[in-house]
Formats: sequence, structure tokens, C-alpha cells
Amino acid sequence: MALFPNLNAADPAWRDLLRKADFRRALSLGIDRHEINQVIYFGLARESNNTILPESKLYKESYSKKYATFDLKKANKLLDGLGLTKRNSNNIRLMKDGRPLDIIVETAGEETEQTDVLELIQDSWRKIGVKLYTKPLQREVFRRRVIAGSSIMSVWFGLENGVPTSSSSPEELAPTRQLQLQWPKWGQHFNTSGKAGELPQIKEVKELSALNKEWRLSASPQRREEIWHRMLALHADNVFSIGLIASVPQPVVVNGNLRNVSPKGIYNWDPGAHFGVHRPDTFWFDTSKSKKRK
Repeated sequence: MALFPNLNAADPAWRDLLRKADFRRALSLGIDRHEINQVIYFGLARESNNTILPESKLYKESYSKKYATFDLKKANKLLDGLGLTKRNSNNIRLMKDGRPLDIIVETAGEETEQTDVLELIQDSWRKIGVKLYTKPLQREVFRRRVIAGSSIMSVWFGLENGVPTSSSSPEELAPTRQLQLQWPKWGQHFNTSGKAGELPQIKEVKELSALNKEWRLSASPQRREEIWHRMLALHADNVFSIGLIASVPQPVVVNGNLRNVSPKGIYNWDPGAHFGVHRPDTFWFDTSKSKKRK
């Protein structure tokens, strides 16, 4: 699960603020992921940035931990450094135009888990002078608002492919799709070959686009791996999305007579169509003891 600041927000003041890396870093530092893990997931999940999983050979701990520790002092210092020093009577910081720093996080409204997590973030963000509101929407409305720039922040699942190799496409880390919640207009520009959307306007995002293009043209395994690490490092440092929790255990019910099913493994549609990576063609039913079990 991750928060996605909309870097293409229509509101000029919010767009300018969300594009500042220190603002995104401060919001990330102001989240108590350990509390989320303990309260919602009974301590069974991993507190992490929105990055790849340790099961990937490309994984580095710095990708997972950078700006992802709970540090209110550092978060407040970063916000002060951005000039957000004035507060209202409720101790909420004021933007430069005088509006309170009220962040509305929009959700697809399909599960209470997201709302429960956001309630915990609301408590910790109050300590850095930020007020969080949750706004559930129907999924199609949710997507339209993000693409139009009406939404300033949303919550959704993190990276789709958490266990890539250097030969896997890194396109998820660059603006390549309109449905990427952190930069929909930049992704739309790529999708339409420049016929719609906007060109990326942040130096680091431009670099991500260039690296993604270089990866597609490169035939060198070594260079492809270097590109992956550079893109992952850029994401960890710039916090384009704010990762919350990862590796949440997913129980899967299996018939007692079914054999060759892994007792533990990755359960996700990419890669492997959930069970695809576990070779379901080798599953078989042992019917020799079925009568006794009945």
C-alpha cells in the first residue's frame, strides 16, 4: 500500500508544493509505519518504501528504508525549511496562500483496510501540522479525478512487480502510463507519443524517462542492471510515492488432497498470474486417502 502525491494536480499552489522533494520526504518521515504494522497487520507485514521486495536480486535495504523511518523532528524541520512555519488556531500549518495544510487522500472506496491505515496516518501527521481527510469514491470516479488533477493525493497498491530482475522492464518506475497516480499527465504524454498530456517537468523524472528508454535500447545485461539501480535510487531519494507497508501475508485455501503446492510463496498477478510462478501444471490430487479423510 502506498500514498501517491499527484504531481500533476490542477491547483497551482498544491502542484508546486507536491513537486518539492522535501515536502514528500517530510510526509513520509511523519508516518509511523511500525504502528500501522502492529495495529492493522499484527506485526506480520514489512514497513517499507514503495520499492521492490527482498526476494529480488536487485533489492537494497536503502531502497526500502530511506525516508521511511518515523522521525517527527526531521519531518518538522523539513517543513519549516520550506517556509511552512505559520499555523492556525488548530496548530495546522498554513500554505503560502494562507490555506491550511489539509490533505484530502482519495480512495477507491473498495476496502476498509485503506481507511483504517489512513486514520493512523491522520494521527501522526497532526504532530507535524498536517491535517488528513479521507475521501472514498467509486473506482472510475477516483481515476478520472486523479487524471484531471482534481485529486491532490490518493492511496492505492504499490509496485505491481515486486520481484523484478535486470531483464524485467523498469517502465513502472518511469512515467509511462496515464493510470500512474503520481504523474498521470506525464504518463499520458508517453502513452500517446506526445499527442496528449504533458512532458515531465522535474529533472529527476526526466532522468527516469531517459533511463527507461536507454534500458529498452540496451543489449548489455550489466548496463540494464545499472539502470535499474539508478531508477530505484531515484525513487528512494525523491519519494515520488510514499510507501507504507509491504509483504502482507495472504492466506490461500488449498484442498487437503492437492499435492506439489508451495507452502509459502509470492501471491500476486505480476509476475506469475498469482499461481503461475508455482507451476500449477505440476499440481495433482492424491485420491488414495480420500475415503479415509471423508
